[in-house]
Amino acid sequence: MGLHIQDVQMNIPHSSEIKWRVGFSKEVDLTQSVVFVVDMPKLKKDDLEYLIEHKGITAWIVRLIAQKQGSGEQDLGSLYAPFRSRKSIRGMEGKGAPSSITMKIFYAASYASERFRAFKCPAFNHDKKIGSIKAIGENEPFEISVGQAVHYQERSQLIDLNPSSFNGGNSLAGRYYIEIAPYDHEKKMIHSSFKRIPKYIEISQEESVAMKSCVGQHPEMQ
Repeated sequence: MGLHIQDVQMNIPHSSEIKWRVGFSKEVDLTQSVVFVVDMPKLKKDDLEYLIEHKGITAWIVRLIAQKQGSGEQDLGSLYAPFRSRKSIRGMEGKGAPSSITMKIFYAASYASERFRAFKCPAFNHDKKIGSIKAIGENEPFEISVGQAVHYQERSQLIDLNPSSFNGGNSLAGRYYIEIAPYDHEKKMIHSSFKRIPKYIEISQEESVAMKSCVGQHPEMQ
């Protein structure tokens, strides 16, 4: 008989656009990226200790899935958030799992490096600005079933204090889904199939903005 983690709740309490002022006179505002916060499941101290000691589960792994118009779903990547160690769990009143994570989705023109983000005229002919970003859906509880562990083939990034970054490509318009699974980050094993949370991010009303001062300019020559 499998183990079920019940009444799991994951909200998306905050989302916003990061603007990018470009052009040789900094005369145009485009969208550089979007950022949003995801609340992680809250576990009781005893439940957390049981998962670590008896199931070998040491972290949550979270996957970001994009669904854009005219194309199927795309896995943008995953990240993992380790639980605190057994000693720290027993010595504290709060939870041992991280309370929230921050995700940032860049346009391809600004994803590569700070150097790309310093261009007066963006690379890849980027001229996009989004109209809105919002979280859709209800913050409803759900269940995660813990089963047989299987190896997770994809490379996953460790959550740190900075927002975890993803490359959204040349267009960000679409829906972005969050999926979660219990994870052994040392052995790279997941202990269930990924579970999609009820809420998701929607980016709409993307438009192109004219930049007269950038016509004929090459970013690498700036």
